[in-house]
Amino acid sequence: MTCLRRHPLISGILVLLTCVSVGKRASAQGDDLITATSKGDLARVKALLAAGSDVNARSDLGETALIRASGSGNLEVVRALLAAKADVNVKVNGFTALTGASAGGHLAVVRALLAADAGVNANDGGMALMEASRFGHLDVVRALLAANADVNANCGVTALIMASLNGDQEVVRALLAAKADVNPKRPTVTTALRAASENGHLEVVRMLLDAKADVNAKDFVDGRTALIGASRNGHLEIVRALLDANADVNAKATVLGTALMMASESGHLEIVRALLAAGADVNTHVNGETALILASLTGHLEVVRALLDAKADVNAKRSDGTSSLMLASYNGNQQVVRALLDAKADVNAKDSHGVTALEAASRNGHTEVVQLLKSAGGAGR
Repeated sequence: MTCLRRHPLISGILVLLTCVSVGKRASAQGDDLITATSKGDLARVKALLAAGSDVNARSDLGETALIRASGSGNLEVVRALLAAKADVNVKVNGFTALTGASAGGHLAVVRALLAADAGVNANDGGMALMEASRFGHLDVVRALLAANADVNANCGVTALIMASLNGDQEVVRALLAAKADVNPKRPTVTTALRAASENGHLEVVRMLLDAKADVNAKDFVDGRTALIGASRNGHLEIVRALLDANADVNAKATVLGTALMMASESGHLEIVRALLAAGADVNTHVNGETALILASLTGHLEVVRALLDAKADVNAKRSDGTSSLMLASYNGNQQVVRALLDAKADVNAKDSHGVTALEAASRNGHTEVVQLLKSAGGAGR
């Protein structure tokens, strides 16, 4: 399993260990040592070490006593294990004792491991810095950077992406000061700017833009930009900041479409207006959808009106032949139906199955919409 697959942007959880037996099975004394370590029983740990317990024995999950003690932040147990020559760079599924201590924000343990020559780069692939950044442990980040952690280590994400995702301004500032690359050369699952933009972290967005982040960088997975993400999630001030930085208002993501489409679908009226004012193409089709179709489907009346005022094609159709009027009628949204009819929607247009808006409304029992369509000249087959 690679660090990319373990990463929360992909799996949603941090997997520190897997249920795989790694290395030799611990002896009974090794089991006792790991158990004593888990309990934080320093006296028992020391007694077992004095009796000859293998300090590097592994559990069924492959972890050692040092990995377990480091992850829980038990400094005195860590010191005892290190004094007994515990292997400071043992990996479990790519993670080391330093990774666990860093993720937990255990600064004293991190320092003890570094003093014992824990590999800050080669042995954990830079994951210690990424995890400290992810959880906002500023002092640990600084300690790792001082130990020459690779600020641009990349396994699909970087430390800067993790800090930006969480909106941690101080960690972002520390990473940028250490020359974190805002525009990584190797592909990442997202960009720092998009991560901050999509999650509503305005000040971090400004910091990244000041550091010359590429405002139009696209995710290699679906082509999403920071503007598309911010528009979808309703972050108006971030949208404005990105537009001021010359974000491409008509960039397309392969699945989601444009920023205007995303804002329209989600009903973010002020963002729709800002995007239209910045020159968004109101009639762009992506995967058979337009902004008006999406707004009509989801019933956002004021967005529908704004799009119609911007000359949206009221009779544009999806690939299955359904129009905005059909979708609004099917869902029984009387006000949207009325707005579309006032804009000269074709009341008798048919989808690929020959169904009209009137039939769609009738099938779903929307009697008021049926009457409205009939009064506009609507008919069935």
